[in-house]
Amino acid sequence: MTRTAEAEKLAAQFRMLKARADVSFETLAKRAGISSSTLHRYCSGVKTPSDPAAIRAFAKACGATTEEFHELHRLWVLADAARSTAGDIAPEAVPDADLEPESEPSTPAPSFTARLGRFVRRPLVIATAAAVVTATATAVVFLSMGEGEDPEPGATVLAQVRVYNVEGDCKTRPERVPACSMGLARDPHRKYDADNVVSHRVWHADVLHTDCVLYGGDRVEDETGVGTTRWFRVRLNTVPGGIAWLPAVRTHDNPPLPTCA
Repeated sequence: MTRTAEAEKLAAQFRMLKARADVSFETLAKRAGISSSTLHRYCSGVKTPSDPAAIRAFAKACGATTEEFHELHRLWVLADAARSTAGDIAPEAVPDADLEPESEPSTPAPSFTARLGRFVRRPLVIATAAAVVTATATAVVFLSMGEGEDPEPGATVLAQVRVYNVEGDCKTRPERVPACSMGLARDPHRKYDADNVVSHRVWHADVLHTDCVLYGGDRVEDETGVGTTRWFRVRLNTVPGGIAWLPAVRTHDNPPLPTCA
């Protein structure tokens, strides 16, 4: 696999944090709950983590500050987007024969979700695939993060993602005040603003059900500068058409999902 410039920058940040922590890969593996061979791949740039939980675990194991964690997460988002653009969505499919089995943190990290306002966007012009509607009803399978049996053929798999608001006050307030509510987009390819949101509002820690992920939508950045063009399609029975879109930058959850058609 060809390494991107974004992956190299992410690897350099991994190496810096490890060097400052002054620990071996074995010690770091015990702290992070990730195999030493996988950590070595992260630091060498051979592998980009597929789950943001690995970013949080690595940063915590190295004693990173909040600012350093945000920077590491920002670099991961860029590397992950570059990998996706290159069509290399699953680089871990072919393991190295001489390395031990890999393991990622099994506990899902808290998730982000979208609040309108103070976002920087770069519009992208892309072709939209035509929607294919079948007359046959399909089964719906709900999967909690990290668990669940293989769905039957033809089933629609809905995974859970939890809303996360990066602003501290909105994370701790028990009441659901309008100022802390966030909108879900009608169309992930259009500019994400007040004219492109459904009526349904969400708040920090709300759980949404998603059935696929879209790459190359409108770029959305959170208040810390972390941005991505990935979106989750979520199912809602309170909006016309039954679907809306959540920017992936607003969740740490990264369930295994097909690419949206």
